[in-house]
Amino acid sequence: MTVTMGAILRNRANLSPEMDAVVTPKNRYNYRTFNQRVNQLAHFLLAQNVKKGDRVAVLCGTDHYFPTVFFATAKIGAMVVPLNYRLNASELEWIIRDCTPKALFYDGEFSPLVSGLEGLSFLNLMIQTSFDGEIHPQYGEVFREYPVTEPEVDVWGEDSCLLLYTSGTTGKPKGVISTHQNLFASAMATVHPLSVQEKDRLLVPTPLFHVSGIFAITTASLMGYTLILMPQFHPVHIWDLAEQEGATQMAAVPMMMKLMLAALWEEERDVGTLRTIITGGSDVPVELIQQYDALGFSITNVYGASEFTGIAAYWNSGMGLDKMDSVGKSLLADIRIVNPDTGEPVPTGEVGEIICRGMQVFQGYWNNEQETKKVLRDGWYYTGDAGKFDEEGYLYVVDRYKDVILVDAGENVYPAEVERVIRQLEGISEVAVVGVKDKLWGELPWAYVVLEEGSTLTENVILSHVHQELAPYKLSQVRFIEKLPKNGFGKVQKFKLREHANEEKKKEEEQSQV
Repeated sequence: MTVTMGAILRNRANLSPEMDAVVTPKNRYNYRTFNQRVNQLAHFLLAQNVKKGDRVAVLCGTDHYFPTVFFATAKIGAMVVPLNYRLNASELEWIIRDCTPKALFYDGEFSPLVSGLEGLSFLNLMIQTSFDGEIHPQYGEVFREYPVTEPEVDVWGEDSCLLLYTSGTTGKPKGVISTHQNLFASAMATVHPLSVQEKDRLLVPTPLFHVSGIFAITTASLMGYTLILMPQFHPVHIWDLAEQEGATQMAAVPMMMKLMLAALWEEERDVGTLRTIITGGSDVPVELIQQYDALGFSITNVYGASEFTGIAAYWNSGMGLDKMDSVGKSLLADIRIVNPDTGEPVPTGEVGEIICRGMQVFQGYWNNEQETKKVLRDGWYYTGDAGKFDEEGYLYVVDRYKDVILVDAGENVYPAEVERVIRQLEGISEVAVVGVKDKLWGELPWAYVVLEEGSTLTENVILSHVHQELAPYKLSQVRFIEKLPKNGFGKVQKFKLREHANEEKKKEEEQSQV
């Protein structure tokens, strides 16, 4: 049997035509209408000579435009390329040049990010979807001219569907290729952790360009629930929306959840429909889970990766608060802890590298066979994360073998990328970027810089340079240091640097409270 994303939506529209599919502040589409709009956009793409195997990029916020483009692209057998709108123009251009899409859909607010792409020979089509929060005439014309019938394209489960870029340790983004079958397996594995069933209503204020947004979209059509999309997150209004729309599940990264707590403390909320709040993407503080539990809210903490097309393991309140510092257990994935040097399994309780196997494992990195071979071995995905199992089989993520820094807005920061940009400046002898614990943001990227003799570089100069080249969240502070801690082989000991940074930050916070 072969399953495709387009067939899942088509069947849902047939089964539940009047059910709300996508709800936004300004638009509400049932499954019949949503599927028809998807078909119209699919016919438009075919008319523009976008074929099976081509790429279609989408730079859209958390609104109905994103899932419409996603399913339309899937129905014609092309690959959707979600773009991170938090990147700057040069970072986005690198991705566009790497994957060479034929078409790009973008929200009006992101126009400055794409203004320099018009001259690219391979990019035949740039469609603005919105203007001041309304449907742009250029995009709206599609739904007046093209038929609502299903496009006649042979698409199979093993066909590539999604090309999702994630930064790599070398500093260059890597395109993660997932098939329709990968996405279907991920959706099936997501059903239980999200506690979703037919006629549920999932409230999503988080970006859809992450893998979490993708599996929210695909699971909705598979299970027959409603996506309530919140384009602009607000820690008070999200509770208003949850009440108004009768949300049964809500997605939020830990940073959002911290901000949302104040509204719960200040005013009693009637959200009895809400069964769980789904979080993850970075460490979820035990205190945060306890605070929500005390207010009667169940939490689901998920652990996964783009390369695993979503969730590999999950913990929820029903598993017991004594396990809330874990990421729970796997449902439809094999997970092992192995020695990172030998690949051999380690004993229970011992820390090693987390590896995963299942139908969710991605196909490889776009045009990057070398990096693919590093993480895909004999059907196993090597995550680069350090973890362990306890005696009851609960998985704990202890640290990261990779140096990725997890900013709590759900963004990954890779030190090698930031270090490369800092080294562009004259007067830099050495640099190392590490993550520093932060009560609100989870982690913040700090750069430790050794200057060359006579250099007059300042923190402001370095920050300004980095923020011109990279998104601002990728570097928050610069500290100057005489020398970096190194081992006998001359390699920087970042764990010592992290300890030093956390001590510095702790002292500063204590002094500010005096």
